[in-house]
Amino acid sequence: MSNNKSHSDVRGNEVQNAKKKQSEKINVIVFASLCVVLLVAVGVVFALTKTGNHSKPLETGDSDKEIINITEKLYVSWINEIYTSTDQYLGRTIKIEGMFAKEVLPQKTYYYVYRVGPGCCGNDGAMCGFEFTSGGEYPQENDWIEVVGTLEVYEENGNKFLTLSNSKITVKQERGLEVVGN
Repeated sequence: MSNNKSHSDVRGNEVQNAKKKQSEKINVIVFASLCVVLLVAVGVVFALTKTGNHSKPLETGDSDKEIINITEKLYVSWINEIYTSTDQYLGRTIKIEGMFAKEVLPQKTYYYVYRVGPGCCGNDGAMCGFEFTSGGEYPQENDWIEVVGTLEVYEENGNKFLTLSNSKITVKQERGLEVVGN
């Protein structure tokens, strides 16, 4: 008997080792993703428990008529709060600044106001903001805009989406932070 392994044995071990390394990479990515989600959740809770203007969800009553002003200070926290607690904010007026983008599809064009939020695991960040609609003209791509509109939800192809409807759009000369981290 020989101690030499066949090519198929060696190749099988290489494949098995490659699968093991790939599985380990996936586990690291999943763990890192969970850490980011946990950090964002803790950040939202922390931001919403701070005192001060617009650092916690508004109470019911007269404050329902107040405009929710999403500023650079708690931009990502507010976006996360509104997307996770949508029912508390439906019908409310939201004011938000950011870059303008549009997505042209054969059946419809979608318009967005956004900033770039924090990324994870080699991702340089993602769009963080809202879709909006307006009866007027739309600005140029990447213009810095202020949008004031009413938060609504609509369904399309079995999925629900948030939009700021009946929005008033103002193109601003002074740009804010394009990349936000909170």
